[in-house]
Amino acid sequence: METIKWIQCILTFVRVSELGSFSKAASSLGISKSHVSKTIKALEDEVGIALFFRSTRKVQLTSTGEEFLKNCQSSLQNLEAARAELVAPSDKPRGLLRVTLAGVFGENYIAPVLIAMAKKYPELTIELNFDTRIVDLIAERYDVGIRIGELSNSSLFAQKIASRREYVCASPEYLKKHKRPQTLEALKDYNCLGGQNQWAFKQNGKSKSVTVSGNLKTNNPRVVLQAALDGLGIVRLPGSYVFSHIKDGTLIGLLEDYSEGKKDIWAVTPARNKQNLNVSTFINELKVFLSEGYSDVLF
Repeated sequence: METIKWIQCILTFVRVSELGSFSKAASSLGISKSHVSKTIKALEDEVGIALFFRSTRKVQLTSTGEEFLKNCQSSLQNLEAARAELVAPSDKPRGLLRVTLAGVFGENYIAPVLIAMAKKYPELTIELNFDTRIVDLIAERYDVGIRIGELSNSSLFAQKIASRREYVCASPEYLKKHKRPQTLEALKDYNCLGGQNQWAFKQNGKSKSVTVSGNLKTNNPRVVLQAALDGLGIVRLPGSYVFSHIKDGTLIGLLEDYSEGKKDIWAVTPARNKQNLNVSTFINELKVFLSEGYSDVLF
């Protein structure tokens, strides 16, 4: 028997059991008495056991029917409780919130907001996944993803939360041994660290890509940062890694006139979730956190 038909049979069985009459059950359900009779017969045929004693005067449950009724009533109560919880208005986040992000920006500026939410809303469970790949939010059932730069056209709903800029820099120690590069072309003569052989800039308002090389190749930005601080060479990293070091002088910014400029950082969510209370609360609190504490920073 199909699940939907089975549930309809259960509902009819419970109503007949509670009212003790096919006629009253039919009236209550808004269907014919003959339809109720056929439904109960189909149910008994399905389980292979008689659930009622029938007489011309009344309908009475068998002992098996009584046990079955208890189980059915319990299951229906659970379903009703689930429905009530689903539709009940709530002014506080609860349930599950799944977020995917990556990098130090996620660690230092997204995670603190989620930790604070977990503390503030004890009925909320947060799953935080750090992944360098672009996660399919819909297929993998994530509520929010943090993305950087231009977004491809999709069914995702996006809200800007901050902006990011990448900095070219080196330590004072390295620059004492090597003159500062004055042009983009000069970078070919320097030890440029990291996992990319092409660095993007803007020259005279136009994008320009420069080929670089160095003796340390890695896609781990923390390792690249440490190498720069140790005086190994020149690096190109997001502000979230280097702006504090530039501020305190342990790194020095280079080629500022050729900066590629800022890229926007987005919180994206499947469009169906944009009104979800967990999602909206997270994004609103994230915007407040970033604007109040880091309004002058390009991450």
